[in-house]
This record gives sequence, structure tokens and C-alpha cells, in this order.
Amino acid sequence: MSLLLAVGLGGCASPCERLSQGVCAGGDADYCAAVDAWLATRLVDPATKEPLVGEARDQMCGAIYDNVEMFYAYQFKAKQKILGEPDFILASQKKAQEEAEAYEEASKKINEEPGESPGGANMSD
Repeated sequence: MSLLLAVGLGGCASPCERLSQGVCAGGDADYCAAVDAWLATRLVDPATKEPLVGEARDQMCGAIYDNVEMFYAYQFKAKQKILGEPDFILASQKKAQEEAEAYEEASKKINEEPGESPGGANMSD
């Protein structure tokens, strides 16, 4: 039943309304309005650089909405441009972040142990 309702509701909205609502998902009214304005700057004719209108605009919105990679790229870019917050960390950044956190944790442990010298090996033996 909920599937039929979702399909029925999705059928009422234009492709660009569905795209805007999807990109905005979870945002407040101000963010959703900013998403609409931002999408207007992205949906342009590549040759003339003029905003797309009518069938061409609907076709582009539908293509973006129906393509998982493109949809999430638009959702990420909107958050980045409007809110200034990336939604994910690249794998290379994650590894460096984990190594830095492990180093910090190890440094804290060394400094907390009583009687231990924070330096390297003891060569006096």
C-alpha cells in the first residue's frame, strides 16, 4: 500500500519538483529554497548557458533524478555549496585521519604511564 502511495505521489510532481525535493530531503524550508535557486543555476543549456525551460528542463531533471550516481552527486554538491559541509570523507583522507587519531591516542598513553620515559630506547644497559 505504501509503495502505491509513494508512486502515486511521485507521479503528481514534475521531474524538477521531484529532483528538488530529493536533493533537499531532510532540509528545512530555507535550505529547500536555496536548493531550488542553486538547481536553477545548474540546469542550463551547455551551448547558450541560458537556463533550461519546458521539456528540456524536465528531461534533464528526470535524467538526474533517475541516475543514482548523478542524484547523489547533486545532493552532495548542494550540501557543499549551500551549507559548506561535505557529506563524506574520501578513503585516502579517512586513512590519514585514522592514523592521526591512532598516533594521538598512543601519545596520550605514553604520557600517562608513570615511570616511563617518553623518549626512545634506553641504550645504557
